[in-house]
Amino acid sequence: MKITVLGAGSWGATLAILLFENKHEVTLWEFDAERAKKLQNRKIKPFETGVDLPEGIIVTNSLDTLKDREAVLFAVPSQYMRLTCMLLKNNGISLERKLIVSATKGIENGTLLRMSEVIEDVFKDIYDNIAVLSGPSHAEEVCRKVPTVVISAATNIDTAEKCRVLFMNNFFRIYNQTDIIGVEIGAALKNVFAVASGIVDGLKYGDNTKAAIVSRGLKELVRVGVVLGGQKQTFFGLSGVGDLMVTCFSKHSRNRAIGQLIAEGKCLSDAEKCLGMIAEGVKNSVSAYEIGGKFNLELPIINEVYEVLFKGKNPIEAVNNLMTRGARHE
Repeated sequence: MKITVLGAGSWGATLAILLFENKHEVTLWEFDAERAKKLQNRKIKPFETGVDLPEGIIVTNSLDTLKDREAVLFAVPSQYMRLTCMLLKNNGISLERKLIVSATKGIENGTLLRMSEVIEDVFKDIYDNIAVLSGPSHAEEVCRKVPTVVISAATNIDTAEKCRVLFMNNFFRIYNQTDIIGVEIGAALKNVFAVASGIVDGLKYGDNTKAAIVSRGLKELVRVGVVLGGQKQTFFGLSGVGDLMVTCFSKHSRNRAIGQLIAEGKCLSDAEKCLGMIAEGVKNSVSAYEIGGKFNLELPIINEVYEVLFKGKNPIEAVNNLMTRGARHE
């Protein structure tokens, strides 16, 4: 297929390479014109530990390439999804009759829309053509062809299958799903718990505490996901438990890293500068916190992460609050 990948960060570039090696015709779009030029001239790599872009992948800052594409892959940061969609629409780009894949994990601040919903909100009447690609899949490992298993989710199972055919190969295995709500909620909220797990690492609390964050975090994830319309069993699969495990424990996790930096004494802005990349869990903690308030949900870990990130709460105090909550049955 002819496909444009929107977003030339580590994940977008990795998926572009995977698609190219799957024999598709791939164009990689980068918002920043100067960075696009450097990538096209192979003067920089998409990310520090990544691999070189194959010569056959065209990198561009122009949206004109989308006009004759059969498929489009969104791999932009979640809070820039709407802006990217508006750029397409304002440039006369229609997504009608295209396969649309979102590899972006997040919930939009304010509207509390999932990424597939943001795309639909801008373009209208294309939801059946949208698939979500999600699961435990760090770019740093996928680019090295480490065996990886993910989910292709869509309300239309034929769309999910088209996505699977596009991406699947001998190291990147894909299962189909129709619970697009559950898959997207799991993908977004696991990043918030990864920030919490990073705080545990920064405070040097150890594996016991990390296991508590993951298991109790899953409880909160299910609580949010079900009230928003997701199916409970989805959260015990790849896009729930699987993604939660990899992002909470991995050295590659940006969200775990930013939590660690904050627990070690950095303020949020300094931690983000030190990281040098976007940690989706920061903005998604705002959305998660707002969802909890909207539906009157008990979300103690999410609430404490929000307080640490945006209210300046001491991480030790946040952990103490969690540990001294009233006793109850599991």
